[in-house]
Amino acid sequence: MPQQCKLLLDNYAGYYLAGSVIHGRVLFDTDSEIAMRGIRITLSCNEHTEWIGTESYYDTTTNEQKSRDTLFTGDKEVTSINQWVYGDQHASTSLPPGQHMYQFAFTLPQNIPGTYRCEKGSIIWKLVATVDRQMAFDNQDQMIIVVQSPVDLNFIARPDDLEPSMYSDEKTVCCWCCAQGPISMDVELTKRVLVPTEPVQIKMTLSNMSNTNVEGVSVELKQIFSYKVDTPNRDDRQDTHILIDLKDVGLGAHGEHTFLFNVNLPPNVNLPNFAQCGLFSVEYVYKAIAQLPSMHNNLEVTMHPKVGNIPLGASAIGQSHSQGRLYHPFGEPNPSAPSMDSKEQQGFQGVPGHFEQPPPTYDSLNTPKRY
Repeated sequence: MPQQCKLLLDNYAGYYLAGSVIHGRVLFDTDSEIAMRGIRITLSCNEHTEWIGTESYYDTTTNEQKSRDTLFTGDKEVTSINQWVYGDQHASTSLPPGQHMYQFAFTLPQNIPGTYRCEKGSIIWKLVATVDRQMAFDNQDQMIIVVQSPVDLNFIARPDDLEPSMYSDEKTVCCWCCAQGPISMDVELTKRVLVPTEPVQIKMTLSNMSNTNVEGVSVELKQIFSYKVDTPNRDDRQDTHILIDLKDVGLGAHGEHTFLFNVNLPPNVNLPNFAQCGLFSVEYVYKAIAQLPSMHNNLEVTMHPKVGNIPLGASAIGQSHSQGRLYHPFGEPNPSAPSMDSKEQQGFQGVPGHFEQPPPTYDSLNTPKRY
């Protein structure tokens, strides 16, 4: 029988939470004595981006500058940790014939990127068991695992982000050569952090001293994904998703009114964690808008909240205070992972990201109130 290396996980239930411990074993069968440096387990996280773009080049045949479709890619190792379960890289050892088993454990750090997949790339966590042999091919087995990493506001926000903040915009509307009175918009944000199911109030005070009607007011929250590549050239792209879009009626000429918008992210919103990543990033942007007739520019106020699963002041990741749905990419179960028995399944009831009841509707959570 030739040498065979097998990687097994003892506590894998389809994903690991950041901060949890990975327990596993490596089995190695050999029918003869084998010389080696040792057996190591590697836990790694790698990010990859790619898309088809246009590249400019010089055609020496026609002596012309042309363009062509090219695959742009980016690859970066976020982290890699080695653990030697037998031997080490600085010496030689051997194993007798038979089956050998070695246990290992890795503690996932907090504030790490979670597993992520989209059309522009992926973030992959992988375990690799290697029988490191001298002057011979290594024996290996590998396993891709899913890591869910809640976005912890304690890593990205400050205590003063819990305090109210004020923003404003003003303009004077002109009609031909005559200037009318000003239109001003003052916006108060109760706090600059946002967690699913915890409402944040935005107060918009509109003063219209002009002869022009304000046609409508709105508040939206954008989730903006940014991706980077570096081969054969540097390039970047963005995707934007509207998470919140609240609207209300406008304001007539020579009027003043205060609008209250209750922003409440639904519990099933996806908040991926790109901590330590170089090719992926995400930002969130509030935009408050007072819409004027088409011949005038709108009044706009832009705010940058910090959005996460775990509120400021919470003490640990993955506990019951984690709010919202953790990002969980869809895919086939790992065939190398052992199935859970009934006792293990009971231990995972109520884990954040698993919802027995359907979440409330989007409209019920995001209806603006006007006073």
